[in-house]
Amino acid sequence: MKVDKSLQEVWNWKDKVYQETKHLSVRETARKIHEDVQQIKKKYGLKLKTLHPSEK
Repeated sequence: MKVDKSLQEVWNWKDKVYQETKHLSVRETARKIHEDVQQIKKKYGLKLKTLHPSEK
């Protein structure tokens, strides 16, 4: 079965993320995601409201 190149890239990205986070707890994973989002917002100058994992 031939797999589209873009789909293979997504699978590779998904596996990389899994390998980087598989040892983390749910709370640690949420914290990492939050930190990554903050870096992306800063890099691209995005003005998006986000909640810290400890906020409700």
